[in-house]
Amino acid sequence: MPTQSTGITYQVRYGIPVVGDPAQHGRERRAMQWTRCTVQFPRGGFFPDGHYFLYTDEGKVVQLTSINGKWHCLAMAA
Repeated sequence: MPTQSTGITYQVRYGIPVVGDPAQHGRERRAMQWTRCTVQFPRGGFFPDGHYFLYTDEGKVVQLTSINGKWHCLAMAA
């Protein structure tokens, strides 16, 4: 999960809200923005503030950041 590859992986539960897709003047690009999300560790652990990647079971990769213990994800609009 850390952005700098350590070779260590952690199982987590997460919640990422779906971001609406604003019209962008006919362009196909999707908006990206930091959105509040949740990350929970099964054994009650925590990670220090920093940047991380989340690899989902569905094969998606989501960039996360923790600031003052609060999680945010860089979510692409649906």
